[in-house]
Amino acid sequence: MRTVSGPRNRLVLVVASLIALLAGAWLASASLGLTSRWPGAEVVLPHGDSTPASLSAAHEQWLLPVAVVVTVLAILIGIWLLVLQVPFRPTTAPLRFSDDSAALLGTLEPAVLERALSEHIEDVSGVLDASVQISGSSTSLWVQASATIAEDAETCWAAQSVRGRLAEDVRTVLGTDARQIDLLIHLRSSAAPSRAMVGTRERGTAAGQGAPADPGTVPA
Repeated sequence: MRTVSGPRNRLVLVVASLIALLAGAWLASASLGLTSRWPGAEVVLPHGDSTPASLSAAHEQWLLPVAVVVTVLAILIGIWLLVLQVPFRPTTAPLRFSDDSAALLGTLEPAVLERALSEHIEDVSGVLDASVQISGSSTSLWVQASATIAEDAETCWAAQSVRGRLAEDVRTVLGTDARQIDLLIHLRSSAAPSRAMVGTRERGTAAGQGAPADPGTVPA
């Protein structure tokens, strides 16, 4: 789990593009003869016969300080962007339970429900290890689970059993179906890839799809 830094990155790219556009427009003004039409801006606008050396000499009173400030800001912004790329799990707000009149009945820490769900699906035959992460609210819960299954187990049955238990446990605790259940299966085998299957089940899926009739019994 991690935060999404895409919006911040896009904002920085938009600002950098605007700065580049302004710089390009400033350089392009040399070919438009704006200095003759706008004599008051002759101090800051380049001339048609200007060269990089002449521009630096003509605008050294403000060009050098601005270049230093821009360089320092670019370094600071670059460090800030690098820090934002470090993945971390955002804080999940407690699940709130209310009655029909919207009066608060109680709250539940997500970590408590995650631990309970993990321990329950680890009881499924063939499941060696499991972890669960949840997000959203008590009325729109998103469950992301990962389970490690032994190489000699019925992989399909075990995956369906895990998914069925997750759906049933969430329904029992919250009184409503989870909005979405994602399941990632790891196979404990040297010959098989570590990530073997990803399954997703969203609210509204038929009861007979994605869950066995009896998760507690291994089929013959």
